[in-house]
Amino acid sequence: MRKFCTITLLFSLTLFKLQSHAQKMAFFDFRPLRDSVNKPLAFSYNIGSDKDLYLLLSPDVSLQTELAKLAPHIKTEELLAIGNYSFDFYIDGKKAYTENLGPGAILPQDKVTNRPLDIVLISSNRSGLWSINLWDRFMANAGMSLLGREPKVLEIEISAYVKQNEVKYSGRLAKTQINITRIPKIVDPLKMKPQLIAEGSGFKLSKAKLNKELIVRLNTRIAEQTYRMINGIVVLKNGELLLEQYYNGEKRETFHDPRSVTKSITSTLTGMAIDDGFIKSENQMLKEFYSLQKYANYSTKKDSVRLVDLLSMSAAFDGDDEVEISPGNEENMYPTTDYTKFTLDLPMDPNRRNGAGWTYFTAGTNLVMDVLDKNIPGGVELYANRKLFTPLGIAKFEWARTPQGKPFGGGGLRLRALDFAKYGQLYSNGGIFNGERLVKKSWVEKSLSPIQVLPADKAGFYGLLFWSKTFKVADKSHEVYYSSGNGGNKIYIFKNLPIVIVITASAYGKAFAHLQADEIVEKYLLPAIL
Repeated sequence: MRKFCTITLLFSLTLFKLQSHAQKMAFFDFRPLRDSVNKPLAFSYNIGSDKDLYLLLSPDVSLQTELAKLAPHIKTEELLAIGNYSFDFYIDGKKAYTENLGPGAILPQDKVTNRPLDIVLISSNRSGLWSINLWDRFMANAGMSLLGREPKVLEIEISAYVKQNEVKYSGRLAKTQINITRIPKIVDPLKMKPQLIAEGSGFKLSKAKLNKELIVRLNTRIAEQTYRMINGIVVLKNGELLLEQYYNGEKRETFHDPRSVTKSITSTLTGMAIDDGFIKSENQMLKEFYSLQKYANYSTKKDSVRLVDLLSMSAAFDGDDEVEISPGNEENMYPTTDYTKFTLDLPMDPNRRNGAGWTYFTAGTNLVMDVLDKNIPGGVELYANRKLFTPLGIAKFEWARTPQGKPFGGGGLRLRALDFAKYGQLYSNGGIFNGERLVKKSWVEKSLSPIQVLPADKAGFYGLLFWSKTFKVADKSHEVYYSSGNGGNKIYIFKNLPIVIVITASAYGKAFAHLQADEIVEKYLLPAIL
């Protein structure tokens, strides 16, 4: 029989360091149940309590050793890049969720030793950890719907995996069990009705039918915090305002930071600048705008990066926001004094070709904005205000800025939820708003076309700083194009439906953010409208 390592279950009210458990936290210690499945569970936990939830994994051998057993002929460095721990979550004996941790999860030094591994699942004062994101994804995919007031048995099993041509798993290395409940916040059902739409929205009010029962259920789930950190929902049908709701202290006049939703507006301004002749074409190369020999890591491949490569996230820079150790990760850019220089100094990835293969690269979108700002007379901000925002009826905006005070092309353009809806309606209309053409129809179509295939862990395609995917409602598929930003911020524009949906949210850095936004649309808003 395989020897199990120890998992310790920890409940804490405060942040703690591994070496000082006894002084800074109250905890309970137990060993895995091995094969004694009838042994009674000793501990209970209520999701939503003021206690943090930790696991302490004490492996018999290092993760590296476990992976070497699965693939003994692979070198250690390569092995750690294709394998990690796998987590299985069971609720009352039924598998509810499985996740193979990505290579970036767990520090390198923790992979090569068998020292205890601190696994933080729920914490009131820590965020962004791989383990918290793991827990949030479990909750978004299964926990929120399956866990409630009645206690259930949650079992977490850990194994190791290696992914080569296929995925190979070790046997179970460890497991732990706990009686668990989730007691939703008590809400007043009388306050869950669709919110009344005040005058002065800038839209005609829609008389279309709306399933109010579904909206009541949605509002209840937001109020009881099943869906968390949702700030606003706006729905347009045929260009008319059908639903407008705000939560968690926001209101109609609140300027909301949508993070990378702004990238789509960078795409829009590029198309407008091309139409006005300030940029010749999206196929222009970087060498036409910058003396690239003056920057580090010069190569002819860098010369030949086109604007369309940056707009479709397919430029071959060594930059990937989803890989923490990537040189071009956006977090490496923000502390610098010149975002343009940071980007142009980056090396090119020898394993990639420009225009072939998708990686999320925020620095590249800001480089496009820099090109626009340098080539549009008077700069891009005045141009955007005159040519885009004013015709859309957007009187006020707050633009995130580079260290030089220029508009940032990668995110942070703060608008009202209604203003994001106006922008979505512009694309729903093929570039026309209130009878005036603002964006060339061919640019709208090109922006929304499936230019890049997204990686296997992401559904759909990528256009010119727009995403696309398919929702299914009542066995019917509905293709949607959308702008997307950290925190679960979305502008959904449906291909064959006259519907625009805006969700503003502040679940920044939370693994559940995008999942819950999509679920809100697919399970509540679309069925309520259709």
